[in-house]
Amino acid sequence: MNMIKKTQYKFIAITLGAISLVLALILGILNLCIYMAVLFNAHDNIEQIRDRRGFIYSSHSDNFFTDEPDEVLNELGGDGKVSYMYVRISNINRTTPPFITTNMSDTYTADEIYFVASRLMEEDIDEGFYRDMMYEITRDDLYTAVVLVDLSGEISFLVSLFRMSVAIVIASLIFVFIFSYYLSRWAIKPVKTALENQRRFISDASHELKTPLAVISANADVLETEIGENKWLSNIKNQAEDMSALVFDLLDLAKMDETVDELVLSEFDLSNVVLSKSLEFECTAFESGKTFEQNITDGIRYRGNEEAIRHLVTILIDNAIKHSDEKGMIRVTLTASGNKKIFQVYNTGNGIRNSEKDKIFERFYRSDESRSKSTGGYGLGLSIAKAIVDAHNGTISVDGVEDKWISFTVIL
Repeated sequence: MNMIKKTQYKFIAITLGAISLVLALILGILNLCIYMAVLFNAHDNIEQIRDRRGFIYSSHSDNFFTDEPDEVLNELGGDGKVSYMYVRISNINRTTPPFITTNMSDTYTADEIYFVASRLMEEDIDEGFYRDMMYEITRDDLYTAVVLVDLSGEISFLVSLFRMSVAIVIASLIFVFIFSYYLSRWAIKPVKTALENQRRFISDASHELKTPLAVISANADVLETEIGENKWLSNIKNQAEDMSALVFDLLDLAKMDETVDELVLSEFDLSNVVLSKSLEFECTAFESGKTFEQNITDGIRYRGNEEAIRHLVTILIDNAIKHSDEKGMIRVTLTASGNKKIFQVYNTGNGIRNSEKDKIFERFYRSDESRSKSTGGYGLGLSIAKAIVDAHNGTISVDGVEDKWISFTVIL
């Protein structure tokens, strides 16, 4: 039941997608808010350090190259201690030693701090990030000052928060996948039961119809031998043949639905299959005054169900011949591109409307009732073709222009 599985997978995918979107939105907003709070707090700290001209932690700061007295000030940033550097250079007298304060003297020397500040002053950007520190440069006529605030702890926290958010999302999706898998089985159970009953009915009804149709055809043949040709008998025989064709199509559909997961696969010469089937229809096309072209690459091998693929080729070529215009052209193409096998059947004629491209593979769909009846068929051939392609995990598509041409492309 390939359609059941597709429905189940679609249900799971929609559920996972919705949950992923919600979790990503919530956790993304949370991470963004915390990140913005860190930036805001860092900017606030930089402003206080700049306004206090570097005197923040008198008991913890080391003042390099200055004779200015220490000032006793409250710790910046609340209960936590902010690691910072402050460098001020005179714009009037370049020989004046720089004024440097920091509480990171265990990590950086005065020369290293001055080097970092000088490098940042040469840049055109007056604020930004340097390694794990946020900096801001202020310039006036007297001084150029650089304030750097260490954010390594905050960055480490943000990274940990992001990783935790990703872990939460993954764990949630695993849980949701398991939950939605069992929920989907319960949700589609009525649909599965209905489809199984429909398939069983089609299969049973088709088998039951085969016998009376065979009896009707046999009796019509007997009557024809006794009373000769008769238009009423001809009508009976024609309708019986049409009904038999419909029954066999229904049986094919039921068979594909039932054995889609049990197809016997083997490697065979796909080129030979397409060529042999094309030759069978070449005579039919010639007798109808139609041009039949073949462009089949030799030696293309494929692993699949050979009988089903033969049926697929038969359906598409037969459909092309029946629906091509008078003295029209049919072209059969088989090529390979990498691991993909591309089989295409093209014919001039009725073409296809854009509105029908999504419907043409539906069961019992016929684009033109009168035209379909004149060529035979009940709108099941292309449905069977699609079922065969789906069973081989391939794709089938249609393209064309109304009243000009139509082309079916199968990728296996």
